[in-house]
Amino acid sequence: MSIKKADIKQYLLDTKVGEVMTSPVITVKETDDFSTVQEKIALYDLRHLPVINEAGCIIGIITQRDLYQIHSPRRLEDGSWYYDKEALNQFLLKNVMHPKPFTLKPNNSLYEFIEATVRFKFGCIPVVDDYRHPCGILTRDTILKFFIS
Repeated sequence: MSIKKADIKQYLLDTKVGEVMTSPVITVKETDDFSTVQEKIALYDLRHLPVINEAGCIIGIITQRDLYQIHSPRRLEDGSWYYDKEALNQFLLKNVMHPKPFTLKPNNSLYEFIEATVRFKFGCIPVVDDYRHPCGILTRDTILKFFIS
């Protein structure tokens, strides 16, 4: 059996982001201490955190890579990593996040996600409702897991 490119493209066009996205979404508020970013990344084993405002609308995104670049952890004698909360909290999340992230809606196609990810080199794309409230998130890993399941 041979699979045709046109069949794959049609499958990607027919599959909706809402069918594949991870939900619920772990977020941080723009007013949270920056140490909250590190705590949530570690606790939930994440690489991307959408940032929301007081109304719950997405206004930015912060990544694990951003965290490492902003403040490196220290290695303790037992080999574990430690972040100094005071040092982290000197940074304001709203000043270091990536503002106005590219988003999709649940009814967008998986093809649109893949096209945007490749074109703009995104590691993730938040999925929002009509009011810009995050309802899911899609990452490259999410898609790969979807295809092998």
